[in-house]
Amino acid sequence: MEVGGEGELFCAWEEDTDKMYSIKWYQGAQEFYRYTPTSRDPIQIFDPITLDVDRDKSWGGTVRIANVSLDAEGPFHCEVSADGPTFHTASDSAMLTVVDLPDGAPVISGVRSQYLPGDWVDLTCTSGKSKPAAILNFTVNTKPAPLGWLETQIDKEDDDKLFTSKLRLRFSLLPRLLQEEAGSLRVRCEAEIPGVYMQSAQNILTTRPPYQASVLGSSAPNGPCSCRCSLLLLLLLLLLLLLPWPSTPPPPPPLV
Repeated sequence: MEVGGEGELFCAWEEDTDKMYSIKWYQGAQEFYRYTPTSRDPIQIFDPITLDVDRDKSWGGTVRIANVSLDAEGPFHCEVSADGPTFHTASDSAMLTVVDLPDGAPVISGVRSQYLPGDWVDLTCTSGKSKPAAILNFTVNTKPAPLGWLETQIDKEDDDKLFTSKLRLRFSLLPRLLQEEAGSLRVRCEAEIPGVYMQSAQNILTTRPPYQASVLGSSAPNGPCSCRCSLLLLLLLLLLLLLPWPSTPPPPPPLV
């Protein structure tokens, strides 16, 4: 059950030859709900501190609880008592688990804007406050990261009994890990609370510079030669502009 959510506690019984007299619900040792069908007021709620019981939606052995908090987690048991003459009593117990999910997806820190083949990659995946702690996993190029690249996951508990989880990944950026065309690899971190939560974060590590210069109007690579050629063309253009132009010759004499 999630923090802030709602749900039902359900208790079933078989009467056989006995007639049911009352049903009682306990959280730990504290009784918080009683149903006595023969009473003028069949439902009694004993205002538990850790539970918000919805009286209008509770009846018989079914108890509706809302606004669930972490304090609601723990053992619950239902007790059914028979009417006379036997006054038999039967009970059963169950554990209520309450989960508090992270507010968002995990975050990968430590990513650089550019790497060189052979550089050390040092990344940390962090999943926000939750209960229980999220389970973190790294994948590199869609494959699970080798155990030798991972440090032991750290789950730090705060004053609210919530856990912040961190997992560190360290490895050498070997050329075989890079995709040939893109010169990059893909790192993904996944955070999971089995059955209720799963989110992930992804980053691309590249060996290419963030910006690439280019020569306008040409696909040739930049370099000293191209720069010298451009400079010579500019000098020739300036010389042509500075040289005096010949005057227009006089028209030929008219023919007689």
